[in-house]
Amino acid sequence: MRNDLKALQGDNTKKEIKTSRFVLGLDLEGINENLVENGVNLDLDRVTEIGAVLWDVERNQPIKILSELIDEPDHLPLDEDTTELTGIDDAMLEQWGAKGKDIKIILEKLVSMIGQAEAIVAHNGGNYDRPMIEAMAQRHGVQFPDKLWIDTGRDIEFPKKMHMRSMAALEHAHGFVNPFPHRAVTDVLSMMKIFSTYPYERIHALASSPVVKIVADLKAPNWKDQSAVTEFNRVKNKVAKARFRWNPSDKTWSKDIHQILIDEGKINFEFDWSVRA
Repeated sequence: MRNDLKALQGDNTKKEIKTSRFVLGLDLEGINENLVENGVNLDLDRVTEIGAVLWDVERNQPIKILSELIDEPDHLPLDEDTTELTGIDDAMLEQWGAKGKDIKIILEKLVSMIGQAEAIVAHNGGNYDRPMIEAMAQRHGVQFPDKLWIDTGRDIEFPKKMHMRSMAALEHAHGFVNPFPHRAVTDVLSMMKIFSTYPYERIHALASSPVVKIVADLKAPNWKDQSAVTEFNRVKNKVAKARFRWNPSDKTWSKDIHQILIDEGKINFEFDWSVRA
């Protein structure tokens, strides 16, 4: 009878609230002076769109989403290639882009979302998203949080067969297509879909590990000694297959590796190598 009464009255026992861990997925679209050849130029390059997703790593789903076009007064003119790639043009920024004090308000919303996250997730973020958003925050007088940055191109242990690291290639390898590529928030959601496929604890450990440069022990042979040349080419092929890169400035083959992988004894190549100091 007691159980029936409880059912009629409703069980007022408080349900235990599930606590979760969160990360902040971030992607920026921008207009850049010459990104391909020179990298980011923080004096001239400007953000044109911010996409951010507060992601629950326990539930593997978005909790909060921010998507804003940005129209800073000193941005470079949007060229035809950028507009063709992103779909963003000057008319769109004029009509829908945040301006003046509204940009600071958006940045403060972004910072508030980041405050709920233990890390920021971006694809190639160290080379683009991080310097761009930090410079933007500084321009508008907003203190950007100091958080761990996770790079989905570097800090995820993809299967060996997945050699390509572009977002389009990774989306294809994971069985889906982003219907709106090169728009900030849809790129973030695609990135987080890939991110959620892999163990978060391992990703976090890799992102927290220092990255060191290892150099293959490969010195030029006596080119008059055919046997030495043959052996050199045999080893060089293995070095190249291991995805080491040739550095013409110091004539070495090198590769960036997480220190944790060396400590775990997981770096095994069929040639000698050493960590560059």
